[in-house]
Amino acid sequence: MKELKNDIKNKKFKTVYLFSGEEKFLKYRYLKELKSAVTDEDDLMNYTEFDEKTSISDISDTADTLPFMSEYRLIVVKESGLFYSGRKNDSEQMAEYVQKIPESSIVVFIEEKIDKRGKLYKAVGKVGRCVEFNAPKENELIKWVTDSVKKKNTEMKSETAVYFLRYVGGSMENINKEIEKLTSYKKSGVIENKDIDDICTKAVEAKIFDMVAAIGNKRSAEALKIYNNMLLYKESPIMILAMIARQFRIILQSKYLAKKGKGNDEIAAMIKQRSFVVRECIKQGKNFDNATILNALNDCYECDMKIKRGEIEDRLGVEMIIMKYGV
Repeated sequence: MKELKNDIKNKKFKTVYLFSGEEKFLKYRYLKELKSAVTDEDDLMNYTEFDEKTSISDISDTADTLPFMSEYRLIVVKESGLFYSGRKNDSEQMAEYVQKIPESSIVVFIEEKIDKRGKLYKAVGKVGRCVEFNAPKENELIKWVTDSVKKKNTEMKSETAVYFLRYVGGSMENINKEIEKLTSYKKSGVIENKDIDDICTKAVEAKIFDMVAAIGNKRSAEALKIYNNMLLYKESPIMILAMIARQFRIILQSKYLAKKGKGNDEIAAMIKQRSFVVRECIKQGKNFDNATILNALNDCYECDMKIKRGEIEDRLGVEMIIMKYGV
């Protein structure tokens, strides 16, 4: 990413880039910056987008065309599948072509699935840049949030940023939208937890987290209230059941790895969760022994099967799980 930033800053571009990784927001943020550096915003003559149905000849023919009254032509190829199994012949053909892309063209592949062992990936890495956009570490994300609100003439303390991230979820795209809402509401001054409660939309993960916490603390009435509120917002009981099971799995994983002596950051990297999620899950885990968690996971599975077989109504099935473990 640092090398990509330098390319954009110095306007010295490679002929081909691969943007991959789980953080979609960062992919498109840097694509926007790259596009602004390469072409004018309203330059439609020298900007082309292709989707997964694109043929190799369409990409190569466009890249081989000289830009119109501009130094560069920018071609963006989204989810081509060329970097994963399924288009082997096309991938090999593209691997040969990327080494011949004229310096007047810049081809950017945006991919969800990639195979780093593939010939095309190696070819792009040789002549261009393979940039992997993964979720930032917790301290980086907190700094991004606090810096973002500061640019909007407001302020947020680090501990408030942690509360904010837990409240709105880990997606950077959603975080950015919630920051816009918060700063438009606050306009100036320090953003507090109450402002987040009043303005932001609580993520489903956060609601499930609160529900499982209430279950663990034997507050079944509170857990049922959270559940019924989610149903009012048209959340599916099947989805809620799956999220409850997911939460129990994360608690079990966090407890196990913590007992093995792993730190929060290390656990977070291993199970692909934020560090603050791991901290809270370890705390929640104190309310459940391992046998109870395993039983709860098995009951969630059985409940899911019964719902799908029509043996029990979905809403009632989830209520029974909440009541069994929350009293």
